Amino acid sequence: MIELYSWATGNGRRASIMLEESGLPYTVHPMDLATKVQKEPWYAEISPYGRIPAIVDRDFPEPVALFESGAILIHLAEKSGKLLPPSGAARAETLKWLFFQTSNVGPMAMQVHWLARCRDSGKPHPNLDVYRDEVRLLYGIMDRRLAGVPYLAGDYSVADVAAYPWVFRHPMQDIDLAPFPALADWFARVGTRPAVKRGMNIPPRKDGL
Repeated sequence: MIELYSWATGNGRRASIMLEESGLPYTVHPMDLATKVQKEPWYAEISPYGRIPAIVDRDFPEPVALFESGAILIHLAEKSGKLLPPSGAARAETLKWLFFQTSNVGPMAMQVHWLARCRDSGKPHPNLDVYRDEVRLLYGIMDRRLAGVPYLAGDYSVADVAAYPWVFRHPMQDIDLAPFPALADWFARVGTRPAVKRGMNIPPRKDGL
């Protein structure tokens, strides 16, 4: 059994979508970030940086704890044999686009979300537009890629799982997908997958974002 420690964030939903896609059995421990539970000492034993998501895979003689969403996606893909080619050029292509998401799209979008909240609370930050323009640049890269292939690595993969929850929040980023038609088509296509629909509601979030 796998234990998932997560909350309804872009990174957290990566893990829940992948668990749903994998078909592996798991249980959920909702981590309400507003309570700072993620900073408690017990959780530092699982995730030293105090971030979500994290998993504990107990299907080993010694439980395996994993943090960082990219590492979790790879682990679950390899364990289930789904959404990550085992070798060769297809695996390299998938990993390239996976880490494009984890190293660029997620961090830049997170900055936009944080600074948008600051703005909405009456504390505007001059760098909000800078980070939003960077996210638009990243969306443009994805759009050009998706103009030639249906999914980021060609076939549906962990790269798409990593990207979708952040693109889902484009309204929060004040970014219209209309200038990115291939990305918009991809977004609609991925969003119809039953596992994606389930994963996007684990744990549920009241505001829909």
